[in-house]
Amino acid sequence: MTEDKEITAQSEALQSDKMRNTKIGKLLLTMSLPAIISMLVQALYNIVDSIFLTGINYNVSGYAGKNIGADSFAAVSIVMPMTMLVVAVGIGIGVGANAYIARKLGEGNKQNADKCAKTAIVMALAAWVVMIILAFTISKPFVKLFVNDKSATDVDYVVKQGTLYLTIYMALSGGLIIDITCARILQATGNMKIPMISQLAGALTNIGLDALFIIAFKWGVLGAILATVIGQWTAAVIDLAVFVFKKQDVSISLKGFRPSKHYFLRITKIGAPALIMNAMGSVITIIMNAMLKNYDNGINILSAYFKVQSFVFMPVFGLMQGTMPILSYNYGANEKKRFNDTFKLALYIALGVMVAGTLLFQLCPDALMSIFKSNMPAEGQTMEELAEQNTVFVRDGAYAFRCISIAFIPAAFSILIINMLQSINCPVSSLLMSLSRQLLFLIPAALLFNYLWQLKGIWFCYPVAEILSVAVYLPFAVRDYRKQFKYKAKQYEDHLLV
Repeated sequence: MTEDKEITAQSEALQSDKMRNTKIGKLLLTMSLPAIISMLVQALYNIVDSIFLTGINYNVSGYAGKNIGADSFAAVSIVMPMTMLVVAVGIGIGVGANAYIARKLGEGNKQNADKCAKTAIVMALAAWVVMIILAFTISKPFVKLFVNDKSATDVDYVVKQGTLYLTIYMALSGGLIIDITCARILQATGNMKIPMISQLAGALTNIGLDALFIIAFKWGVLGAILATVIGQWTAAVIDLAVFVFKKQDVSISLKGFRPSKHYFLRITKIGAPALIMNAMGSVITIIMNAMLKNYDNGINILSAYFKVQSFVFMPVFGLMQGTMPILSYNYGANEKKRFNDTFKLALYIALGVMVAGTLLFQLCPDALMSIFKSNMPAEGQTMEELAEQNTVFVRDGAYAFRCISIAFIPAAFSILIINMLQSINCPVSSLLMSLSRQLLFLIPAALLFNYLWQLKGIWFCYPVAEILSVAVYLPFAVRDYRKQFKYKAKQYEDHLLV
């Protein structure tokens, strides 16, 4: 009993204790709003790169294609699955650390939370080493796999620029991985302000350097990737500085620290569903690109969709960043009512965002696609020919936007259920739902619809996959929720928390 009192006293001294006492509405707002803002800014600078590239109004020496803006955009679009993979690794480590740290702080066990945070940093550094090796071994073969005369008007240019972009992105990806990991550790303690500030600083740096490097210096794709990695490292440095210069609920100092298999396995177990869910996004995009490269504008349309839909999904992901530590903390504290109230409120907000996004994509798809029109005619190409090319691109893209956006509302349920399962320590169930949503349902549907209706049908695989995943896994999620809270209550009764 004395030990329990000491643990309780320790937890009361932490800023994370607000997740036990603050009203749910106010708590979710203060936890999620900074993350939503930072994610929206992230979405903004993702699309800004594309706007600058498609709007290139100068020719590059040796370029032999018909549309340098479209080909520059294609070079970045083709490598998108690999950049998604890097993000997935960072998210996997960050989510695993976030849920475990928040849960341990909820139990009042700061020592274990501290060790987990340090292990997460070691894992982030190890992941960066792996990315450096991949950068110089797979970049060019990967790009060449998806470039043909359907996806580019100058194949050699797209291969060269795509390889350059991917090599630099992966080799310098440490900033991104460290930023994601540190941000999730801070969020686990209830500190949402610093991750927002670091994301804003990184995004604004990226946008400003895009304008300087692409427009003023005329560096094209090289300018885009340099702006991106400098922005990522700016965010990482801010996050690290906070741990160095201001005491937090947990420490990431590696002085005298010995990595433990126990915490590595804990982070991996909890974060695996998030990593796989995001990595599956990369795999799915690779498979989709393999099909879409056979259609004019196919890959560019999908890339344009991902750029624009991020303005719908990023607020929901930001909401989940605020929701996850609250759910994990209150599960750890066995506060079932607060857990339920948080889940319900987060679901209502996510549904509201997705309904608004669906309306936007259904009513204004042409305007959204017009963002990615090219402005620079190739040598010998008339403005009328360029306008006709843009018309086809916008028409086909608008059709795809309407089809895919049917998936938005069921996706709100999928995303929140997956996060809820992670927060109550059900990684296997979360993983299965992630795999089914993005692989077991989506790919077969894509292959079937591509065979039956070609480009017109392939886009419907997204709503079909989302609807099936919710219908199949919702009963299992309810079962796991009841089982885990029963188990947690038993732990508190028997004083078995470890």
